[in-house]
Amino acid sequence: MAELDSEGFAVVVTREGMMLVGIPEENIYVPVLTDADAIASIKGQVVVDEGAVRHVVNGANVMRPGIKEYTDFEAGDIVVVKEGMYGKPIAVGVALMPSRELASMSKGAVVRNVHHLRDGAWELLHDEDAKRLISKLVK
Repeated sequence: MAELDSEGFAVVVTREGMMLVGIPEENIYVPVLTDADAIASIKGQVVVDEGAVRHVVNGANVMRPGIKEYTDFEAGDIVVVKEGMYGKPIAVGVALMPSRELASMSKGAVVRNVHHLRDGAWELLHDEDAKRLISKLVK
């Protein structure tokens, strides 16, 4: 396992070649958005409305009013956040509560945003030097 640290987050490459991004101090790690297979395998999902997209992509937690659809998940599960128009993943986070509580909620945080488009990890994964280093680590 190798770890690249930067500004409060870490990108970890496992022995199997899977890349995770996380908050080391809290021992929270989620798959990177660039790993389509890992993202597709996550069962917990929420779809947010257009108004929530810019907030989530800027690092905000996912709030109940912005959620249009969701699958079943438990508190602590990894959850993929998708935008509603095309169904594209825009963030990965950790559920703060089980999905069964959402039907009776009108406000509050539902998913803690751990990794989102254009965050530090996203930028690092698109940096040419970092890509070369990561490709060496994965081999």
